[in-house]
Amino acid sequence: MSIWYIGPMEIDVALIARMYLEDKLSAAQIGERVQLSTGKVRYILTRNGIPKRSLNEAITQVNITRFHKVPFRLRPNLSVGENDLKVTGIMLYWGEGAKTGGSLKLANSNPELIKAFLLFLRNICGVDEERIKLLIHMYPDQNWEFLKKFWGSVTGIPPENLYKPQVLKGKKGTYKNKSVYGTATIHYSDKKLLKLVIDWIHEYKDRFLNPEIIICRSSSMAEQSLCKRKIGGSSPLSGSGMG
Repeated sequence: MSIWYIGPMEIDVALIARMYLEDKLSAAQIGERVQLSTGKVRYILTRNGIPKRSLNEAITQVNITRFHKVPFRLRPNLSVGENDLKVTGIMLYWGEGAKTGGSLKLANSNPELIKAFLLFLRNICGVDEERIKLLIHMYPDQNWEFLKKFWGSVTGIPPENLYKPQVLKGKKGTYKNKSVYGTATIHYSDKKLLKLVIDWIHEYKDRFLNPEIIICRSSSMAEQSLCKRKIGGSSPLSGSGMG
């Protein structure tokens, strides 16, 4: 790679390549640093045989380099106990978690359930601790300082990651019908992790409720056709996860 000249500007192509390949900066970020348009940076990269990132990879790298979002890192080679925790987290999210949007959200008034889900996020999914957020839903007659201290102790989430509480205005009720601790919602913004957890839910749902589908998926094409007729399906069987 050599020095290029664009008008009176001297362009160090090796520097641009290094920023793209090693520093993982986007073409726009490189352009800001070397005072070139995004289009010219892309042209230089293309002319020097440097392949463009996939959209998924580009979003991931921008999240890391511009917004300092550390990607989750799944724990490999799970022990029996760790696999039990993984299944527990998946089942909790199946029952209590939000399935749409770009964030994992799980709400409950049971402190032990919240603790278990956080163990799943931290120890199995390897999430970025700084991105775990907490929202507390409370009634007007509850003590905010008490709830903030209580849920902070339960979750280990620092005060700066605590959202402004949602107060159920006009509702008091009796403590027989509501938790004295309000309800905690765990937020973790990561569309890729949300999709993975939902894929896991579908995988385990099939494993528990439709074992014949799992058997069919591991069969030959001819056997899959026979399986479809047996289980009454009309569309092709896909791989594990969401079809």
